Amino acid sequence: PRRQKAVTPLLLLDLVAYSKNLSLWAQHAADLIVGGYFFAMRVCEFCSTERPGRTRKLTLGDIVFRDHESRVVDQTDPRLGEKAMFVTICFTDQKNGTKMERRSHKRTGEEILCPVKSWGSIVHRVRSQFRTKQDNMIPVCAYKDGHRAKEINSSQVLQLLRSSCKVHDGENRYGINESELGTRSIRSGAAMALAIQGSASDQKIMMLGRWKSTAFLHYIRPQVLEWAGDAAQQMSRTRSFLDVGKCHRGTETRSSPLTNSETGEEIPSFTLPLSQQQNGIGLEGRGSRLDLRSGPTSLATTRTTNTRQV
Repeated sequence: PRRQKAVTPLLLLDLVAYSKNLSLWAQHAADLIVGGYFFAMRVCEFCSTERPGRTRKLTLGDIVFRDHESRVVDQTDPRLGEKAMFVTICFTDQKNGTKMERRSHKRTGEEILCPVKSWGSIVHRVRSQFRTKQDNMIPVCAYKDGHRAKEINSSQVLQLLRSSCKVHDGENRYGINESELGTRSIRSGAAMALAIQGSASDQKIMMLGRWKSTAFLHYIRPQVLEWAGDAAQQMSRTRSFLDVGKCHRGTETRSSPLTNSETGEEIPSFTLPLSQQQNGIGLEGRGSRLDLRSGPTSLATTRTTNTRQV
């Protein structure tokens, strides 16, 4: 299947503004999308899906706010939006099998794109609509349509993403056609946002998105313009290097360190285990063979006598 394109910060800003002119569910869904984006969430973690898996939906009890001194701020505090400096989310059970995994974010200072504000808005909206003794067990995606209790589902999330993209001429504004967006676009957007900064390591991205491997690389889209960053500048400043595949092709074999004549940098000789020999063809390709000596296997090449003239 075609990979879904990543949401961008501009797309999210437009989506929040767009939702304010729609019904309550759309405003709630917009907050969930932005909140989920900052934690690289799977859609099944913050809304209901057609085929629920092992991942458990977040409830109010999974969200914890803290002030600038790391003290817990009660969700019912009327000054929650003012006091909260950090938000921590506990993922009690998830696709990767890890339970009770927590991630935290700090207030960004932005008016819209702020995880603390988004989750504060979500919690306030849910608590103002549902008042029971089991408040902490209420899903974060719950809302009321009149007197009926409902939950935001993945279809509504997808509908909001695509309709907002279409209204804002996504192809020209973001380089994204609405049909290229999906529910995975939120998680993908989180990985892309960190990757193009350059300062975020693979480990940091894996930690945020709770990836246990480099599977997150499938979410990175190298054709994104900003991905290039200063790669060209870095490549132009790279020190010269010696291509060992074009040196020492004579009849004599050598396994001593090779010296880079331009920088004085030593390049160590290579060794190749016997198990990796492939029909006498070494790293130098056709027309060469491995010269196996006693002791450690040296990758030395000699030209065969029947080399074809090209």
